[in-house]
Amino acid sequence: MTNTPAAGESSDEQQWFPVARRSVLRAAGASAVLLGMGAGTTVAQSDEDGQEGTPQDDGDSDDDSQMDGLDPIFGLASAGPNPCMGDASEDCFESFDVQPAHEVEMHIDLPEELFPFTAPGVLDDETIESINAAVTDGMVDTDELDDPELEVTAQTPAGEEVTLTVEEIATALAETTAFHFQPAGLAVEPGDVVLFSAETPDHAFAAYHPRHGRQNLVPDGVGPISSPLVPVGGYWLYQFETEGVYDAYCPPHEPFGMVMRVVVGDGTESTDDGDDEMDEESTTTADGGEETNATTTASSDETTTPTESGDETDGQMDGEAMEDTGRPPTEENNLASILGGLDPNVPSAAAALDSAALDPQTIVDEGSVSWDDVVSDHRGGGDDEDDEDESA
Repeated sequence: MTNTPAAGESSDEQQWFPVARRSVLRAAGASAVLLGMGAGTTVAQSDEDGQEGTPQDDGDSDDDSQMDGLDPIFGLASAGPNPCMGDASEDCFESFDVQPAHEVEMHIDLPEELFPFTAPGVLDDETIESINAAVTDGMVDTDELDDPELEVTAQTPAGEEVTLTVEEIATALAETTAFHFQPAGLAVEPGDVVLFSAETPDHAFAAYHPRHGRQNLVPDGVGPISSPLVPVGGYWLYQFETEGVYDAYCPPHEPFGMVMRVVVGDGTESTDDGDDEMDEESTTTADGGEETNATTTASSDETTTPTESGDETDGQMDGEAMEDTGRPPTEENNLASILGGLDPNVPSAAAALDSAALDPQTIVDEGSVSWDDVVSDHRGGGDDEDDEDESA
């Protein structure tokens, strides 16, 4: 994995990642800027020894079921140090006063060697199209490449020349899994605390919720969960209480498909399962024939302006079903826009959440689902690889 080094580390990657980061922020738009201005407000104070102090109190929490210091909306964040960074074992959980039961890492996987070849004019449109066609299923089909052995020379941000063949560029692209939570699907029990580790920059966790301007994809009564922008080497803790399905995204990187799903309990109390029902327009009913909150729409003669407070305790804003008050998960992946047109064929936010790999029952059965499985399911290459292994 290609990551930006944590504080105190040195790497040649520091020479190129800032350039890539600017491209990412431009493509992602203003969400990263807004997030940095305070998407979350509860932050653990750290002394010189890295010990947590008392978090700030936003005055909204009166839920005795929440662990001390964990806000039901903003959780608990720290700039570091995070004892569970990198390849640490689960014993690292014991280092926390509020001990997590699970860990989710936040990653960027953009190969360093690929970036010099994403600059304008390095690859012509025909070569880019052939490379994209060659890596659609996550493997490199050299028959799709016009000239696999053609050598291409580009310049790094440091001014050094680097040369790769078209096939080598395609291989680097095929190995790209981009911006992601790891795992992308996680099953937890009510009351479990999850540790979110920022392995790379510009990451946060936010629930799909109308108070974030998004479609509602969390259980009834759950508020607009949001972490701050978590510094590299830092972490965020959140306690999941209400049973159901929680779909969440990284605000700066949602346009590039960075989403995940948490299933609390068996997921049956979810407002919307976040899967196939996400795009349904017809009204569905519960067993008793009563309309469910997931699909209820406002009547034609009813004013649908939300209240100023946007009460989240009942899971619905006045006059509107929550999922009708904001944008659904993004249906296109904009990764090619920061890779000079090169497209590794990773799923969009909508495609990832709609994938079989992130079906809530699959997550419950497996316990966790890797982002690699989501990408493989999207590319359609997972079964083919298994068949090849069996035939061998």
